[in-house]
Amino acid sequence: MHSIKARLLIWILFALLLVLGATGLVSYRSTQAQEEQDYLALKDGLKQRLALSLPHGVWQLDDEFIRLTLDAELESMAVLGMRVEGDAGLYLGRQNLPDGRVVNLKKDEQIKSDETLVLPVLYQQRDNLGSITVYLSRARINNRLESELLRQGMQALLVAVSLSIILVLLLRSYVFSPIKELHVALLRASQLESNESILLPEAQFSEFSELVHGVNAITQKVSKELERRRDAESYALEEKERAEGAYQQLVETQDTLIRTEKLASLGGLVAGVAHEINTPVGITLTAASHLSLSTQQIVSQFSSGQIRKSELQDYLHTAEESSALILSNAERAANLIHSFKQVAVDQTSEARRTFDMNEYLHEVITSLRPKLRRTHTQVEIDCPAGLDMDSYPGALSQVVTNLVMNALLHAYDEEQEGTILIKADAISSQKVRLVVSDDGNGIPKANLERIFEPFFTTKRGNGGSGLGLHIVFNIVFKRLGGNINVDSMVGEGTRFTLTLPCVAPEQQA
Repeated sequence: MHSIKARLLIWILFALLLVLGATGLVSYRSTQAQEEQDYLALKDGLKQRLALSLPHGVWQLDDEFIRLTLDAELESMAVLGMRVEGDAGLYLGRQNLPDGRVVNLKKDEQIKSDETLVLPVLYQQRDNLGSITVYLSRARINNRLESELLRQGMQALLVAVSLSIILVLLLRSYVFSPIKELHVALLRASQLESNESILLPEAQFSEFSELVHGVNAITQKVSKELERRRDAESYALEEKERAEGAYQQLVETQDTLIRTEKLASLGGLVAGVAHEINTPVGITLTAASHLSLSTQQIVSQFSSGQIRKSELQDYLHTAEESSALILSNAERAANLIHSFKQVAVDQTSEARRTFDMNEYLHEVITSLRPKLRRTHTQVEIDCPAGLDMDSYPGALSQVVTNLVMNALLHAYDEEQEGTILIKADAISSQKVRLVVSDDGNGIPKANLERIFEPFFTTKRGNGGSGLGLHIVFNIVFKRLGGNINVDSMVGEGTRFTLTLPCVAPEQQA
């Protein structure tokens, strides 16, 4: 079974059945304990009522009174029959028949029961006048427990199957189908000839379409460059064969090499983006594998009947952490795709909504935890609660992410410890100030004026692309309707100050 979709469905189904089964087991145990408690209460009440009412009738040898007393108790479904035997030769027995009739119980007749009570008949708590034998049945309890067990099982199976079908349909619609379409399109693009140009199909309102935008832009550039290179090589070959214009051939060959180098740089950028996307995808797969292994272990323990409450709690804790890790890294991959799209194609609109700045900053930093764990840098957030924004949270997330990642890459040397502070406050009823600062190496004065230029970086060979701060600059000014300033001194850290409107301007169509 090599299909991710099939394996994912199986593990989702197993996880849901396990959780629902555990919940149903707890409910079954509770029902069982309640039924036992009710059964004990019935026995205690029966003993008390017989001790109060029956001695008087036995003392008076009143058969009619005794019969009425026994018939009253036989109305309970748990009581199968009763017989009274007195010291003066008194005997009276009554029993419930399966059809509901109450008849006399012969002295030598036996009743099959789950429990038999033999109680003394004490008159005024001292004179023993005889004994009463009560035959009890637990059939009602067993029937209710069987019904409860069947109900819980059917409910768990129905809920698990329903949720699994819903999840599979959602994954098929929003993940697997776009991936399949992109795979087919990339296979077509891999067969591109020098004189051809293929545009990949784009899906509206999908993160995958943003990647397709970028691939289409690169494909067009590659096609043009291949065509130019083919023409240049043909011309150079003709010049060589004729032995004319050797110098001109050399110049043209040099131009061709320059264009090829530019194309290689563009390819390196694509490879870097692909590598960055691979990291959160790999973390997502690792978290899913860890969740799968934990599920296997808990299923094995449940099947063997040796599962403990602490083990189930540990599993639920693991499932919660793994789900959060999968979600945060999926969001991280989407943000990387979106960042790449900013350079390759025109900006696309994003939904706007009202959100709390403090909560959203914490959500953004949470999505960066896997990256932060591999560094010695701490991120602190200082933002008052209730600071509401009517803006574009996706754009703000990209700005904060790029600023933090830029600090991790440039502000600190390897193994260097430091702190990145994200501080937000309201400077008026309509403006918010967001400051992202670090205590790292700082930026030389000669580079301060160029840090927002596209492709400007001091660490191109160490992971820098020169696009992060350029994208931040464009988002702050064009989408969020604010401005950004930077202050830095070598050895004292860097401070980015953003002034943003509480209500972002409407995007132009």
